[in-house]
Amino acid sequence: MKRNLSALKKALQFGISGAVGGFAGNLITEPFMQRLPGSESFFDSVLFTTRWFGLVGGGIATAIMFGYFYYVKGKPQIKQAFKNGGLFGLIAGAISGAIAQGIYSGIGEGDNELLRVICWGIAGSLLGLGLAQRIPNLGALRGLGGGGVGGVLGGCLFILFAYNLSGTADPLAECAGRLAGCAAIGFWIGIMLVVAETLFNKAWLVISYDTGANRTLTLGSEPITFGSDENLSIICIPNVSPLAMRFQLEAGQIVCENVDSGAVSYLRSGDQKKIGNCTITVGNSDLPAPTPTNIPPTFISAQPAVNSFTSSQFSLKLGSRVIPLSAGTQLFHSDIPSLTAAASNGLVAIVTSRSRNELSLGLTNLCDRAWWATDIQGDIKMVEPESTLTLALGTQIEFGEIDGEIV
Repeated sequence: MKRNLSALKKALQFGISGAVGGFAGNLITEPFMQRLPGSESFFDSVLFTTRWFGLVGGGIATAIMFGYFYYVKGKPQIKQAFKNGGLFGLIAGAISGAIAQGIYSGIGEGDNELLRVICWGIAGSLLGLGLAQRIPNLGALRGLGGGGVGGVLGGCLFILFAYNLSGTADPLAECAGRLAGCAAIGFWIGIMLVVAETLFNKAWLVISYDTGANRTLTLGSEPITFGSDENLSIICIPNVSPLAMRFQLEAGQIVCENVDSGAVSYLRSGDQKKIGNCTITVGNSDLPAPTPTNIPPTFISAQPAVNSFTSSQFSLKLGSRVIPLSAGTQLFHSDIPSLTAAASNGLVAIVTSRSRNELSLGLTNLCDRAWWATDIQGDIKMVEPESTLTLALGTQIEFGEIDGEIV
């Protein structure tokens, strides 16, 4: 639900930004529209459309990048938007406008509106392809497809606005029609880029802030970074390291790297990480499930946690519950409901020992996800499935949504 609401907000933000950009880009060209002669050669019409849609495309790209940065950073980034959207949007718009006008003028006969819509789709596709190079993990195919569909939808409205109003012989009405039409093109390109991204991505992050705000970002080969330095991090989090955490999709696996500790974990859908003032929830559509784990050789007792030795030197505190830990103590899903066992027996952890020394114990991870452990010195360690955490007093363990402490 959070992902859908966040994606809807993102689509509207991109759409409105694109509409403003299309409107502004066309507004710049309006003083030159009246200089256009009534009869044009093929070259003149292509050159004019190249200049026209170059400015419109530059406006749309800049505005969509402004919407992207505002969505991600939570504040205006005008300089960054121009830097990442202005020039490439101008070039992409000019190229796409020239290609579309060349096709229309070369094979079109009269006012062929269907062909005109197809040409708007081509222009939108190339503009979306250019935006895919600037928006992390949007992807060329999603950018191409989303931009193309947006161009077609916007092109239909452009024809409706521009050519219906052009019949009034009122220059102001014609100008209003072109402005509304270009705004419609920018709006639908922005909307459809997010729709394509949301429908066809395989993995994503839902970022939930303590204030209640949510944002959704697509995961892919380009890392999504978190930290306090805007130059190093895509998502800026105050009061943490300049570059604190990095998420990435590698070989079909969602990888999380804690940059501070160097720990790397592989996450599943629903896994969460807490950093600063936000909680990051991982989502995926078709990533493979982990393979079952094997219990390592150790001194194992058949006793569950509730029947463990009362003489234990260590205990696990889970809220108001305290579970004694001794060699062989088994913890099940019923003990820690936030964990899912990798095997069918429901066992999520077991206390192990390489000797009979009750002061030398470890807690072995038998579930399908990693844990995060913080010792009394503040050092953070990831406990992968099948790995063992040496028990020490004061160690804090994050079992997904449930926190524990060794006492």
